[in-house]
Amino acid sequence: MFATWLYVSTSTLEENGNDEIASIRSTAQSRNPGLGLTGVLIFSGRHFAQFLEGPDAGLETMKASIFRDQRHCGILALQSQSTERRRYGRWSLAYSGRATFIDRVLSEALRESDGRKLLSCMDHFVADIC
Repeated sequence: MFATWLYVSTSTLEENGNDEIASIRSTAQSRNPGLGLTGVLIFSGRHFAQFLEGPDAGLETMKASIFRDQRHCGILALQSQSTERRRYGRWSLAYSGRATFIDRVLSEALRESDGRKLLSCMDHFVADIC
């Protein structure tokens, strides 16, 4: 059994936050396997969205780190549940660059507190980078 967590937050990064994004990716790609976590990160320039999955202990450790991170604020959990199998098991952290085109979907998810459309976009995103 695995736990999952999907959230959206508002970025506090300067306009060109490429170095910070590189740091987030590097840290996650080295830390996530040790915690048993896999997932997807999307950054639109204005918002972050992330789906994480793995054992409860690993996910709780990562959540605590995410809530302390000053590079974003207004974290809104859209989904948190248990599942039998991983959705993004091949990815310690799937990310393919800034995705400004998806900001409308992220804004909608924040406004409506609904992650279904966002999760569907993440599925398409991961399928496209495979």
